[in-house]
Amino acid sequence: MRHSAGQRARDGKILVLLAVLLPTLLTFLLLVLDGSNVTASFRDAQQVADTAALSGADELFFGSSTAEVETIAREFAEANVSDASAKIEVNCPPLSGNFAGSSNHVEVILREAVRNSFGSSSLGNEETTISARSVAGLKAVTDDSAIIVLDDDPPPFALSPVLPIVPSLPAILGGMEVLGLGRVTVDGAVIVNTDWGGVDEHGENVGENGLPPFGITCMPILPLSKLSATDIRTTGGVDRLQNYSKYGGAGGESVLQANRRPVPDPFRELPVPTLAADAANVKADFHGGRTIVGIPLIGPPITLEPGVYEWITILAGRVRLEPGVYIIRNTDPLTQISLTMLAGEVQADGVMFYITDNAGYSPNVGSPDAADGETRPDGGGLLADVLGLLPSAVVNIGLLGSSISPINDSSSPFDGFSFYQRRQDRRPMVFVQENLLGNGRLEGNVYSKWGHVILAGKGTFDARFIVGTLRIIALLDMDIRPSIDLPPAYDVYLAE
Repeated sequence: MRHSAGQRARDGKILVLLAVLLPTLLTFLLLVLDGSNVTASFRDAQQVADTAALSGADELFFGSSTAEVETIAREFAEANVSDASAKIEVNCPPLSGNFAGSSNHVEVILREAVRNSFGSSSLGNEETTISARSVAGLKAVTDDSAIIVLDDDPPPFALSPVLPIVPSLPAILGGMEVLGLGRVTVDGAVIVNTDWGGVDEHGENVGENGLPPFGITCMPILPLSKLSATDIRTTGGVDRLQNYSKYGGAGGESVLQANRRPVPDPFRELPVPTLAADAANVKADFHGGRTIVGIPLIGPPITLEPGVYEWITILAGRVRLEPGVYIIRNTDPLTQISLTMLAGEVQADGVMFYITDNAGYSPNVGSPDAADGETRPDGGGLLADVLGLLPSAVVNIGLLGSSISPINDSSSPFDGFSFYQRRQDRRPMVFVQENLLGNGRLEGNVYSKWGHVILAGKGTFDARFIVGTLRIIALLDMDIRPSIDLPPAYDVYLAE
């Protein structure tokens, strides 16, 4: 087949056009490759910024300082960034964006240069600078709390009969237990770190099975005996979904958050009572052991002063405690209990009891209690020791209308605390509200980091509980309505 002269001319023009355009086409192709490389590098940098910000927010979750948060986030970014020369900026709180100035957020900014290939360099652009920014922080996922149970895997506390007001109780079946005849309502969140099994909010098993022990258990004697709170959050599960309801909510409204991350102790930095920590409320005066048997109702009041006691036992009479901190470091030789308020009329307003198993405790130095920190009090023979423990405190609040209210001093680290047990002291604390001759009053924080607390009776309590484990025995309806709340539970999330 023969081609015409015109056809040959057109073929020649196409070859010439290809020869002219080919470098341009190749340049555009390389530009596309450069763009893809920049996009991939930006995606990698953004992932590093996101995870670095989340690692910093994780430190915020556990209460680390700003410097520690920034250091952890920076170290993570440096270890994972692809370009060792990348510039890393970490700010806590963030300096820009919607969360600028927020102490609950951390900002990470990565800037690095991406080497370009022929397409960009031929246009005088040897490298492209990319910038990735991320902000992570803490988000409240419950209402402010009223009860925080801290022990993730507690030993099986059991209690033998103690005095005339505490019956024998079997070993616990939950990090928090609700027993008895009445409904327990909590105007605030209930947060339980115990990771034992049960079911979650969907009825699915948490842990190996749905058998006890549980994170939270509710064992009512009457069908109406249940736990109602604004939120119920546990690291483990619960026994039966039907036992838990929303405080003030409509029927059927979800209240449970199961299989969730444990929360840190909100008072892990709280000092022990020493003269250096609170000279206004802590006294070094030594008063020995006090056993008080006065005349009920009509007898003259007996006054106690703040200071150091071996034990305090109030069996009858009218007793007034002056405001301040009462350090109790030993036990009554007859009852083996550190603090007993059995049948007297006690007025203890503006008072905090510090109870320790350290018989040599001195408010001048505070050791070794001050070094307890986050260390669990585990050791040899723990099971037998815990099963056989006597209470450190037995307090009958309402028999004769006693009143216990916390330290009221905004300059004190113990402001709002009424009971503080040494962190490594696992002994149970027992509070009973009988209301036989008038309403008793228990207010303030009850803090026993690894201890077991029993609250029995009926009525309303303006109290907060931060404890290792908690057992509530409702003789009739019981309301926990704190006027000052504890922190909510937080989760870590990417904010920007």
